[in-house]
Amino acid sequence: MQVVEKISEILQLMAANPNKKQWRATEISNSLSMNISTTHRLLQALKKGGFINQDQVSKQYSLGINLIYYAEIVREMNLPGMVVYPAVQRLFDATKETVFLTIKEGDTCVVIERINSHHELRVVKQIGDTKMLGQSTCGKVILAFLPEEMKKRIICYCEDEVQCQISLEKTAKDGYIAEYVKELDSTVISAPIFSEQGNVVASLSVIVPQCRIDEMKKIYIIEEIKKISSEFIPKK
Repeated sequence: MQVVEKISEILQLMAANPNKKQWRATEISNSLSMNISTTHRLLQALKKGGFINQDQVSKQYSLGINLIYYAEIVREMNLPGMVVYPAVQRLFDATKETVFLTIKEGDTCVVIERINSHHELRVVKQIGDTKMLGQSTCGKVILAFLPEEMKKRIICYCEDEVQCQISLEKTAKDGYIAEYVKELDSTVISAPIFSEQGNVVASLSVIVPQCRIDEMKKIYIIEEIKKISSEFIPKK
């Protein structure tokens, strides 16, 4: 089990730093406080499985092509991602900002699709990013439409439970949520995605750096995201 955990740590480290294309074994070892001989052994095992590549000249490591193969299999198995991806693309085309799709996974929401903005100043989302439902804008918009008993259990994860409850009530009424996220210095706008049975299963979101948003752009994005997400509201 420890071997699996260590392999997972290596892959997560490399995936969490997309701007760093290649890694030295010593960099990985130091970043993870992992014994260098163990690091070398695990890297060679990952290389043999096609999960990482090693440059023949520099001897540095990068993520391997086999990860794309397995990611595509997971994506095909993930029905919400397959169905909603065209909506992600349309919202990106309309806003040119980072757009992402999260699904409900227990008491958390997980990013399963994203298109990052092409602007030089942007917020980059990673596939697999996970947050508690009450601790992110994309999670709150899901939480707002869950049954009350589930809502009461999860809302305790919010920093300010009273304010969170007020926010959830407004979100359920408006059909979307728009929040300024201080640590990102950006506005996040999210809307819920429903299954054919009428259950909330995911959320569609846009992140816009504060320097690139004004009231008119905010209203425009809200209208676009509500229009697109409304296509997933079951017809009565």
